Amino acid sequence: MRLTRKQKERKLLLLREKMRRRVAESFLFFIQQFCYIIDKNSKEAIKFKLWPAQIKIIPDIISAMLLIILKARQLGLTWICAAYVLWYTITKRNRLVVVISAKGDWAVEFLERVYFMLQRLPNWLIPKVAKETTEVLTFEYKDGSKSTIKSLPTTEAGAQSKTPDILILDETCWNPYIKEIYMASKPGIDAAGGRIILISNSIKFAPGWGWTRDMYVSALKKLNAFKRIFMPWQDRPDRPDNFKEIQLREGLTEEDFSAQYPESEDEAISTLTGSYFGGTLKNHKDFVPGETGFLIDGEWTPDPRGIIEIWEPPYTHDENYTGGSWTNRYGLGSDVSEGLGLSFSVGYILDRFKDRLVARIRSNLVDAYEWADMLYAFLIYYDNALACVERTGAGQTTVKRLQELKARQSVELISGKVKGQVTKQLGWGETHQKKHELCGDLKQWFKTTEGGFNCPYLLDEASTWIRKENGKLGPETDKYGDCVIAAGLTLQASQFMREVPKEGVEQFKQAQKKELRKQLPEKDQAAWSELDEIREELDREDEEDW
Repeated sequence: MRLTRKQKERKLLLLREKMRRRVAESFLFFIQQFCYIIDKNSKEAIKFKLWPAQIKIIPDIISAMLLIILKARQLGLTWICAAYVLWYTITKRNRLVVVISAKGDWAVEFLERVYFMLQRLPNWLIPKVAKETTEVLTFEYKDGSKSTIKSLPTTEAGAQSKTPDILILDETCWNPYIKEIYMASKPGIDAAGGRIILISNSIKFAPGWGWTRDMYVSALKKLNAFKRIFMPWQDRPDRPDNFKEIQLREGLTEEDFSAQYPESEDEAISTLTGSYFGGTLKNHKDFVPGETGFLIDGEWTPDPRGIIEIWEPPYTHDENYTGGSWTNRYGLGSDVSEGLGLSFSVGYILDRFKDRLVARIRSNLVDAYEWADMLYAFLIYYDNALACVERTGAGQTTVKRLQELKARQSVELISGKVKGQVTKQLGWGETHQKKHELCGDLKQWFKTTEGGFNCPYLLDEASTWIRKENGKLGPETDKYGDCVIAAGLTLQASQFMREVPKEGVEQFKQAQKKELRKQLPEKDQAAWSELDEIREELDREDEEDW
């Protein structure tokens, strides 16, 4: 039986209503049946065909209260989020979605993607569009209720004045104010029972990476309530197995590829791959704790609360020490804190003979003047070591006080405006160029030293020391860099002294022999034979230069 026109219209309405209900029930159905994206090659609209990895994360995107996604580049997450906020606002009344992008043009681009999909939806599927700008898209339902998408550029206030049902923070690693935005927005979202989605690449030098990584690592350790998702570069099925090889051949460095296209979660959150010092830190992981304490009236006093940690005492305290001076064996580098309770004042002692950092002093509760007194006692304890102190800001007070105490300090020669005019200044004055040189020297030392260091603070800070977008070197946002500068300054002190220490070699050599013999098991006859051979070899070396 043929249907009349009215019957056809009624059937069509019923089918559309059934389809609307199906769309409202399933975001996955909506995106697969109705969403189009731009093909990057043809620039034409193509059906949004989800990859297996994209389908896998859909349940978390629509249900997780707190979600953080760390991903390789170009995996289609922005398109998925654009489709999701569109679906959410056309199927649910009285909703507010706020999307905050790191840059203004990214915010505009996000909403343009929403509009691209909206324009290709059938009219019967969407409510009336009440407002349409580059930042705001509002739908109005028949009963007068409204749902809105706001795509905003970065401001420190974030979503503070709003109470969104969903807050999406896109490309958080590039957002210099991401911490402030999150802290300002979260109370309102919590009050409204809203959800937060964080999305980011793992670009290690980007200004918001430190905060992003900390949030992700905290989710990994279950220290916060975020559900975490990692998406490697292999999640894009059209990439060949030799994708990495191709990218390296086309100019990307290993560090760049690791940051933009991580292969594993460990690689994505690794501090070493993104650090300025990079792979030079890979051999500095196994640390031996030292003894902590204070220097009181020049005497070492062990105390677990101490601000000094000694891994190797000065040679004058060795049981084999027989007297005499070991000229210029020790150098000290020190960064000086600008204020109490903020960053740290740090000093390291470098044993130039062993090429090893052997002691550290560190505190953020000592002013610059008192710090100088502590450094002086530290210098004297280590056989009148030469100091190279950063004299910028508060460091000027420390340098001046050390001069009053007649401490040995490095000297800089500074060219004057008049040709041939040279001024001498104590300590190390920081400039952009000199900071690069200092870090370059420290990077080379990390790479080549056989002595090394036992300080976990130094490793942590070196791991988050980056080259920023403006080319300057420094710590990631909310990270410290005092230990890096102090360690670099020990090398400057060593370079100032120039000559390699030679006196005291005999005492050191005898101590090494004794330590070697202690390690051999006396009950083992084979070991005794080996010991005899080693003794003969050491005796022959006695007649040669060490």
